[in-house]
Amino acid sequence: MERKEYEMPDEYKQNLAHSAEFIETREGYRKQIRDGLAAGVRVSAADKAMVDEKLREFDVLIDGLERDLAAEYERYQAEMAKEAELAEGIAKAMVLAKHIYIIIKHQKPTRFESFTEAAFGPLLPEEREEFLDDVAILETTQLDAILNGEV
Repeated sequence: MERKEYEMPDEYKQNLAHSAEFIETREGYRKQIRDGLAAGVRVSAADKAMVDEKLREFDVLIDGLERDLAAEYERYQAEMAKEAELAEGIAKAMVLAKHIYIIIKHQKPTRFESFTEAAFGPLLPEEREEFLDDVAILETTQLDAILNGEV
């Protein structure tokens, strides 16, 4: 199953860019050391050990940053997938609510007024207007299919 990839927030992107800069800097240091040694530059064993230790510390920091970024990526992707799933469920429920509204309006007109009061109670006026606009479109385009349970 193909997994949708969600765009990461700016803060994550900035941290990812910093990580790339750190890796580039580390590799630049290593190249300078190799080039220096190839050119015959000699350093004391103590200086070499100190530089090697600092590079190892840099490696540990970069590795930790990469692990943290990977964990944040996975967390964010999972969160966005869950939000998308929730939004899809809400959208499907709203379509069903509109279908039920249409069915009650056309097939159970004696219950329509009480149903409308219950259904619209929690809605804001603009939400109610949008709902009714959508219902009007559905009644115009799909009334028979809705009443026959085809959609």
